[in-house]
Amino acid sequence: MNRSVAVLAASVFGVIAIGVAAPANAQPTVPFKNCTAAKAAGYCDIPTDSPLYTPSQDRDSDGVACEC
Repeated sequence: MNRSVAVLAASVFGVIAIGVAAPANAQPTVPFKNCTAAKAAGYCDIPTDSPLYTPSQDRDSDGVACEC
């Protein structure tokens, strides 16, 4: 009986832990306010096909925003 309770508790904890961890790993879906914010979040060299791309952050108009 105690083993069943332990397995159930571990399962519930695992589901809660996964649910809490998922949003922390979620990638942004809108462009950053500026390249400083993008680089602080670990993003640079953002291509035009990315939802994070915005032309105002592509200084040389080469299709890559916030170049490293």
